[in-house]
Amino acid sequence: EDWFAPLLNTMHDEQERDGTVWTPSKMIRRMGKEINNEESVYYWCYKNDIPVYCPALTDGSVGDMIFFHSYKRPGFILDIAGDIRGVNETAMKAKR
Repeated sequence: EDWFAPLLNTMHDEQERDGTVWTPSKMIRRMGKEINNEESVYYWCYKNDIPVYCPALTDGSVGDMIFFHSYKRPGFILDIAGDIRGVNETAMKAKR
């Protein structure tokens, strides 16, 4: 919570200022960039430009954090449909 809440505020700022569309995979990538911990899978996925698709991202503590954030500061949007499109397009373009 101490680490993620400020990151969520920063991401919300970027959404309002720049029009950034956050999907769960983009959120995970950003978490990997900011975590600075070599024991984190997300850290290594970020370092190696490996997308992580997690449709259940909002089912756990991250979802709870977004929920509480929405009361403190309404308006943050997480585009889950964007990841459905991303994972399907990746599969359609994959070599056999």
